[in-house]
Formats: sequence, C-alpha cells, structure tokens
Amino acid sequence: MKLPLFPLNTVLFPGAPISLHIFEERYRLMIGQCLAQQQPFGVVLLRSGSEVSPDDPFIRSLRRQFNVDDDDIIREAVVPFEIGTIARITESQQFDDGRYLLIALGQRRFRVQYIIQHQPYIVASVTQLSEDTSTLSSDEVARLRRTYEQYWTTMARVTGREYDYEELPVDAVELSYWLAHRLHVDNQRKQHWLESDVATRLREATGMLNVELAMLPRSGQQRTGNVWPWSWN
Repeated sequence: MKLPLFPLNTVLFPGAPISLHIFEERYRLMIGQCLAQQQPFGVVLLRSGSEVSPDDPFIRSLRRQFNVDDDDIIREAVVPFEIGTIARITESQQFDDGRYLLIALGQRRFRVQYIIQHQPYIVASVTQLSEDTSTLSSDEVARLRRTYEQYWTTMARVTGREYDYEELPVDAVELSYWLAHRLHVDNQRKQHWLESDVATRLREATGMLNVELAMLPRSGQQRTGNVWPWSWN
C-alpha cells in the first residue's frame, strides 16, 4: 500500500479522532490530493526533526513578521517512527488562502517498509498490521474493567460528587486503544502502546489506573482548604 505520511508530535490510535490545521504548502498539496482521490494518509510520530519546515513560505512570512533571523533556524532531518496509523478524513474546510481545517479518524496500524519519495512530502510503501490477541486472556480484560470502575467509585467517594463516566468498549482491541488514547502519558509511552500487542496495552493500562488509584486519598482523609492531598497528574 502506498501512503502519504504526516509526521507529527503526536500518536494517533485506531478509532481515535485527530484535528489538524494544515498551513504548509506541502501538506496543503497532500491533503488536497487525499480529498480529491478520497484516500487516507498516515500519521507517524516524529523520532527527530520538526513538524514544520522552516523553508515553508507561510513559516518564512511568520519569521519576517516577528523579526526572527534565518541564521537562528535549526534544520534537522525529519525521521519518523516506522509504525503509525492510517487516518481517514471525515470533515474538512478549506479557507481562501488555501489552509485547511480537518478532522480525521484513526483506522489501522501500519509499518513503513521503505520511502518512495521525500519531496514535496513523504510517501512510503507500508504494510497494514493485524492485531495480535494470542496472549490475551479474559481475566486481563475483566481485571481492567474492575479497576476502571473502582477508579471512578473512589473518585466519587473522595470528591463527594458523582461522575457520568464513559462506558468501556466491549471489544478488547477497541478497549485497548480507547484507554491508550485517553490516558495522560507521554508520546514515548503512547508509541510503545501503538507498537504493542493487545494484551500488553490492556495490562499496562490497568497498571496506570492502579497508579492513579494509589495517589487518591485513603478513606478518612480530608482535603485542606481547596487543595486535595494528592495530584490529578
């Protein structure tokens, strides 16, 4: 499968939405072609380099506007991770100056086999990845569900308010991505989860929820003023 790539400082999971403001010329061209051909693009986390080209006309105009010297610009080669997520555009709006606002939805994971072109944007030959559930057990799924419910029960107790929390997806694969998208961890951890099998994602998500539970006050603890004796992290 040939796929245009959008290297970003974010990790997109299957089933998760992403909102993008497209202002660089190369990505305006890429998105325009994706829309015209009704084709997806790939979102990959940056291993090194910048999301934005310092030589893009829009970026150069901003530098002139804010009196930024071109000599201060660091140019570093863009190197993305090999595993990313196919994104299909669900909503888009183009402005008179050519910029786009769009919403895309994560589809399936892929692995980059090799780069076909670098300019004006990266196009790669990719292979779609299947979901490995061979090591998944029903006990792990049940443990995660119990921990999730325990978290919100404890939150209600320590804050004195009820939470209308979201119901967990039934499917184990969908569940693993649902939590991976919502848990507040850094991009390195999210990329690790994207590359992992389903059982690993569920097991480590359960561990993260247990860490959050451990940070909540024990029974009988009270808050002091407006400050709780724990962190929302």
